[in-house]
Amino acid sequence: MRKFQRFLIFIVAFAVLYGVYRYSFRTDNDGNYLFLLPGEGEWSKPFEQRVVSEVSGERPVDPGRLANLTGFEYLIPNDICKENNSFSELLGVILVTSYVGHDEIRSAHRQAISQQKLISMGLLRIFSLGIIPPTERFITQAAIESEQKLNGDLIQGNFYEAYRNLTYKHLMSLQWATQHCRGAKYLLKMDDDIVYDPFYIQNYLSDLHMSDGRQPHLLAGYVFRSKKVIRLRANKWYVSREEYQGDVYPPYLSGWLYITHQFTARALVAEAQTAGFFWIDDTFITGLLAQRLRIPLTELNRWYSSNSEFLDCCIRDMKRYAYQCDYYVGPNGGNGKLIMAFVQELERCYDNACYQRPAGKSLTATCVAEYKQQLNAADHGTAMISQMRLK
Repeated sequence: MRKFQRFLIFIVAFAVLYGVYRYSFRTDNDGNYLFLLPGEGEWSKPFEQRVVSEVSGERPVDPGRLANLTGFEYLIPNDICKENNSFSELLGVILVTSYVGHDEIRSAHRQAISQQKLISMGLLRIFSLGIIPPTERFITQAAIESEQKLNGDLIQGNFYEAYRNLTYKHLMSLQWATQHCRGAKYLLKMDDDIVYDPFYIQNYLSDLHMSDGRQPHLLAGYVFRSKKVIRLRANKWYVSREEYQGDVYPPYLSGWLYITHQFTARALVAEAQTAGFFWIDDTFITGLLAQRLRIPLTELNRWYSSNSEFLDCCIRDMKRYAYQCDYYVGPNGGNGKLIMAFVQELERCYDNACYQRPAGKSLTATCVAEYKQQLNAADHGTAMISQMRLK
């Protein structure tokens, strides 16, 4: 009898201890334990060496916070993606981070391909803005609000436009999409001065959708590797030792344009609320935070051209020879009309089945374009134009 009592006491004690153990630690969706490391959330090591083990679990996000910015709110909110309307099952949302004064560039994007056309392709576009800075002389808040009333495709946060606030705008875009557009499967983050091929990207996302489930995370774009930290104080991208201790950044994606999905975006937004702040947005979000979460980067470098002149030549060759363009993403070179011309010519090219460019007719061998050098003259500067062969 006593043996049975001792056995019963042992079983009860074991059950109590197991219960304490089982429910004292966080678990992910698969039931795996997520043990907190000493000093987690504190920068006790160089930024690129801090790695946490939480990969698959989702954590709550404070909607009133962007990284270390508290009291965040929308000056211009937007509910265009409410799940109870016709936009609830989108293939993707295009998140365009735009300087508040770039109303002409936003107009160029709208003229290049309308919101209605994008929606018919399963896509939807939103522009993310900050507060007009005191130095801005060419735009007013009333004009921004009129733009929103006319087009309905803006969100605006309560932080000033500034290089060192780009991280807030980037995070605001991801946070908005994960909170207000949860029905969209993929998220495409891009800068407003970028030219891109929406038709090719739609096909790429459709193929991803068909093969979904292989990887829990997605971060795909132009991968930078072994980029050195700039320590020259005169450089716009100077970073001090106090801001970042290492000499080389981890691999990260260009903020020009990259692709992610809801699960990864939520993980990045949540991680930014516990991690230390870093002001270079693409390095911070797709590099430092991605490394902490052990999110692999998918390389799509062949999509990108760093020369807007190559895109000019693509337009020329699509018109003359019905050649497909070798690139799908590139800068507009300060020319908003290039955004319209590229997309409109692409649409004709896809409709009329353009041909693959012959091997001996590569852009590097055939493209002679106008090289435009911007001078620091009054206001926006003037252009000097000369002929050059691109390499």
